[in-house]
Amino acid sequence: MSAPISKEGHAMKKMLVAMLILSILFFSTIPSIQAEEKSQASPTLRLPDLIQQALEKNPEIAAAKAEWFASKKRILASWALPDPMGEYDIMGPMVETMTGPEKNRFMISQEIPFPAKLWEKRKAAKAEAESVHARFRALERDITNKLTQLYFELYYIDASLDTLAEVKELLKKIEGVAQARYSNLSGAQRDVAKAQTEFSLNLEKLYTLEQQRESVVAQMNALLDQDPMIAIGKAMLPPKPALDRPLVELINLAVQNRQEIKEAEATVSKTRYSKRLAQLAYFPDVNVGFEYIRIGDGSTMAANDGKDAWMFPLRVNLPAWQNRIIPEIQEAKKLEEAQKSKLLAVKNQTFFEVKDAYYRFKTASKIADLYEVAIVPQAKLTLSADQAGYESGKSSFLDLLDSERVYLNAKLSEVQFLAEALKAYAHLSWATGLDLDKNNPPLL
Repeated sequence: MSAPISKEGHAMKKMLVAMLILSILFFSTIPSIQAEEKSQASPTLRLPDLIQQALEKNPEIAAAKAEWFASKKRILASWALPDPMGEYDIMGPMVETMTGPEKNRFMISQEIPFPAKLWEKRKAAKAEAESVHARFRALERDITNKLTQLYFELYYIDASLDTLAEVKELLKKIEGVAQARYSNLSGAQRDVAKAQTEFSLNLEKLYTLEQQRESVVAQMNALLDQDPMIAIGKAMLPPKPALDRPLVELINLAVQNRQEIKEAEATVSKTRYSKRLAQLAYFPDVNVGFEYIRIGDGSTMAANDGKDAWMFPLRVNLPAWQNRIIPEIQEAKKLEEAQKSKLLAVKNQTFFEVKDAYYRFKTASKIADLYEVAIVPQAKLTLSADQAGYESGKSSFLDLLDSERVYLNAKLSEVQFLAEALKAYAHLSWATGLDLDKNNPPLL
């Protein structure tokens, strides 16, 4: 006859059943995660290849390029003369009786603006074309910078996923040790549950990163003008850039090369030429022509028949309405002042962007180096020591779990600050309007 089972025995039995269920769930999720990781595996990406594809296929760039070509055509049309005017009158019998023997009249005329007006129109159109061209180049760099930022964000996500995969294997090993210690009564069941809970928390990070990756891939596909369902491979880690130029030099380079500043300067030139054109409204335009009048029909030699007549009429407009000219001049002056203020605002924004990107790069680089040479190695060493101590029974499971979390956070932070340094350097290159180092892949 078997002995009755105590309350403690029933509690232990329930704990064992719960442990078994958690173990089954724990190991059943591993193959699906590995399958998802394998499905994401694809050839690595090179940033220069993506940039070239964006410059060739991005619809915004194509539209800006077409606008630039159109603006160049307006230069030729800006200083062309107005169309000549022609007139041909056929005199009927009633008109002939009233006006004399005139049979018909032909006249052609051409308006010729004051020469300086055409010259200022041409310079204004040329300045407008320069502004559109600078806008086109600025858009190219904007798209390139956006793609570069997304590329480094993709690198951060992929590197973080690799770190989580590494920690996942570590947690599997820790859970196995906890199971073994619990089986031989040298460990607690709660250690197994804590290991599985930690695995679930890392699984949450994994799902979040996967969602972020899909968002980044969707944005990259939009910039590349390709199917949003196309998968994008892993981002390659480029060489870490080195910045050896002082901030003052970078700001001076930005003033000389930033496309947005060039666009604003060209717009100021256009308004200056438009103001001169408005002031030239006081100078008259000339209209020259040729008129031919046919007298009689040539069939009879009536006494009142005369010879055919021709003349060169000359007309000059009189700019007398000051209520039109003066407001136009005042408007042109105010537009020039407005564009000069906009130019100053663009320069101030450029100074901020250069300085901000400069210090963000410096700071992120220092922190990334700190993690690489000190924090991560120290965290890994502590984790190895606590892992060996737990397996030998000399340290607690909480110490091991704490070391695992510190190591995971250190690895993720190292990748994050490295990606931030690369983003800041790319943004600095964009803000200055030129390639700081043509041999470095991350640059625009």
